[in-house]
Amino acid sequence: MMKLKNIFENIIIYLYPIILSLVPAVTLYWGSGVPIRQAYLSWITIAVMIGVLVFSINSFIKDKHKVGVIASAISITFFYFGNFLHLISSISMKLNIIQEKSIIEYSVLIPMILFICWLIFWIFITRIIIRSDSITQKCDYYLSVVSMILLVFMASGIGMKIDFSSKNSKYLESIILNSSVLDPSADTAHAGDDDQNLPDIYYLIFDGFGGSDTLSDYYDTDILNFIQQLEKRGIYVATESKSNYSMTISSLPSSLNMNYWDELAKDEIKDIGWVPVIPLLHDSLVSKYLHNRGYDLVTFPSGFWPTENFRTDKKVSPLITLNEYQENLLLYTPVPRIFPGFLYNNHRNRVNFALDSLKDIPYEERPIFVFAHIITPHPPFIFDEEGNSVHPQRPYNHFDADDYRKLGGTTAEYQEMYSDQVNYIFSEILEMIDEMLLASESQPIIIIQGDHGPGSMVSQSLFDENNLDERFSIMNAYYFPDHDYSSLYPSISPVNTFRVIFNKYFEEDLPLLPDMNYFSIIHHPYEFIEVTEMLK
Repeated sequence: MMKLKNIFENIIIYLYPIILSLVPAVTLYWGSGVPIRQAYLSWITIAVMIGVLVFSINSFIKDKHKVGVIASAISITFFYFGNFLHLISSISMKLNIIQEKSIIEYSVLIPMILFICWLIFWIFITRIIIRSDSITQKCDYYLSVVSMILLVFMASGIGMKIDFSSKNSKYLESIILNSSVLDPSADTAHAGDDDQNLPDIYYLIFDGFGGSDTLSDYYDTDILNFIQQLEKRGIYVATESKSNYSMTISSLPSSLNMNYWDELAKDEIKDIGWVPVIPLLHDSLVSKYLHNRGYDLVTFPSGFWPTENFRTDKKVSPLITLNEYQENLLLYTPVPRIFPGFLYNNHRNRVNFALDSLKDIPYEERPIFVFAHIITPHPPFIFDEEGNSVHPQRPYNHFDADDYRKLGGTTAEYQEMYSDQVNYIFSEILEMIDEMLLASESQPIIIIQGDHGPGSMVSQSLFDENNLDERFSIMNAYYFPDHDYSSLYPSISPVNTFRVIFNKYFEEDLPLLPDMNYFSIIHHPYEFIEVTEMLK
């Protein structure tokens, strides 16, 4: 009996510090919409780290009650720092000390001062507790009970979210396919046809890549020379192109499914948040169709969870990189404040990896469809115009438009740093195209496209405070192997991109849709306002 008790106590001193450490990670998972496959490795990593911490403390302190309490205090100090910052900023706003939470949460100096205070507080509390055996035992008991209750809540919450995501995915997929003009499975019989005659297709999305009018009017860029260089290489640039939607989360599901979905959103999903886009992106009509025509699908990590984890035959990824969930999880900790360049370096390495890898994708016997969503020239601004590293003077984030300005950025700063970053991207794209065309045994189809424009004068929370021309004007460039661009036109929008390609190269007869434009705010992404006439 005594032996069983010892085994139980040994398990408990590991278990409740681990559970307490996982609460912020699981809470982030509940609220973010990310699929569990992007989160569970982080949970395992946290559990292993805390397990090692408990083992190390237990090697020096033989009192098991004290070991659990000390390990829990260290875990709370580290993993709950973001919650503490949020609490302080919320209280400060209630007392009218500050007007925006970002003044505390996204500054550089204030979080460091608060972390020192937070650290001293937990050292002080822990010392008081472990000086008294009776208080230590009571804390050990209460922490054990609370952790068991939290474990039940976390497990049930994870289960409900997985069930909801699965049902939503199947439901939305059936609606999309029923409303589609193209049956992706209808051409399965062609999958064995002469694969060598099918061109490789590169669909390269550069996030926030503005069109020529916007970059000429508002930014200090060499856009006209860039377009001339593209045209010298036989590339068609749709100089009047505009995005169909104002945000990535709406734009890419539209282009990858070759359809508008404003009516679907209005009737079916407008109150569900971002979750519905997952099946539209991860298993899109375009990728299904090409897969059934014999294409292998190649993707890259983007750092933006909705465009991660596509159904893919090959994911080209750096050996070590953090996904968006892991980046956000680190923001709960003091790491980004102590090492402010860490997450920026991770993002910069991810962008550089994609740009470098696209220049040298190995030849495959089967044709390939390459999809790359590269988060640049969209913030964060991490390159100067020569490609050198830039470290923004605020904690890491992807915030754009008015959210960028709420963190202390200005319209002038945005335009200057965006201009530097996009000028660097110009040179990288030209070099990438040259390498692609040189390395390909047969000429590929290349699409270089912005999902929306930049956001220096854009609001994602209020419709009336917007420069719609800036937000909707996009780069939209095409390379066809035969250089026959008679099916394209200057104002073609992304919703018609693959309609043109499938008609031209796969003998489909898809009608082109009217080029329409829809705006929505970030907190209600599916409540669309048509702005087509405003943009003319």
